[in-house]
Amino acid sequence: MIDIDKDWLSSQYEPGFDAIELVVGGVNRTYRVRTGKKSFYLRLYRASGRPLSQIIAEATLLTAFPDCADVGVSRPVATADRSAHILELAYGGSFRHACLFESVDGGQIALTPAGMAQFGASIAHLHLAMPTATGGEIRILDPIAIVQDTLLALSSIPQSQKILRAIEKDYLACLQRTELHSIPAGLCHGDAWTGNARIHHGKVHFFDFDDFGHGPLVLDLGTAAWHFAHEESPNFADMFTSLISGYEKIRPLSKIELDVLPLFIGLAEARSLLFLARYCTLTDDLWAEVFQRALKVFALSRKS
Repeated sequence: MIDIDKDWLSSQYEPGFDAIELVVGGVNRTYRVRTGKKSFYLRLYRASGRPLSQIIAEATLLTAFPDCADVGVSRPVATADRSAHILELAYGGSFRHACLFESVDGGQIALTPAGMAQFGASIAHLHLAMPTATGGEIRILDPIAIVQDTLLALSSIPQSQKILRAIEKDYLACLQRTELHSIPAGLCHGDAWTGNARIHHGKVHFFDFDDFGHGPLVLDLGTAAWHFAHEESPNFADMFTSLISGYEKIRPLSKIELDVLPLFIGLAEARSLLFLARYCTLTDDLWAEVFQRALKVFALSRKS
């Protein structure tokens, strides 16, 4: 049984929809919406923690994103009267914001050195193609503020003492010694990993810009690397090298960007911990697993 009103949603768009199915549950929910043979994806945004002004900024960014030969994005779909991209949708006895997005065709990016080189190049193309102006409130991706928020969020979890010490005494200290202000910054995807992209006829298309914001551009590379770093892949070094070399073929990295890249793998871990602490309920055993993995990632991130 679907948990949103298909008929009401269908009335907001032209043409209407034949079917809706949940494809991703959790804090942010994603539904596949069908009309005939055509599919769209509806994002139901989390109930708290992200103001409407930031959701509007996401929709505005993707609407304004230029048509490019090298990279594409999943664009928001306007309502039938063309008046809005963001709706208020009834869910669970209250209202949540929602946005309908175009479907992205194509296959997954290969988790190989060649695939990572192509993905790295696509991230660089994405950075270079980002619009220079967007509406709404642009989230500021400040690494030190993110880590401080993580420390605060984790402090209420009983078994967090060890990970708190590792973050504050070692990782945060490294960040604070880094001249972050001198790192090239711009609009970032925020969660640039292969699960948020598809490749079609050689062109990579990105979606799920829920975490986008303005910050150091290497944040996206660190996030991409983090997604295979914590799996302890034996091919991590080759995958990481290929990711960076692919990126640099399109946009060469400065010396400081190359030097701090490992720290941004750790930043992706901090952001993951922050999300879990703020929005998820984990058992003690699961927190223990999460913290054990995090310790390994932070140790890796300090190696340069």
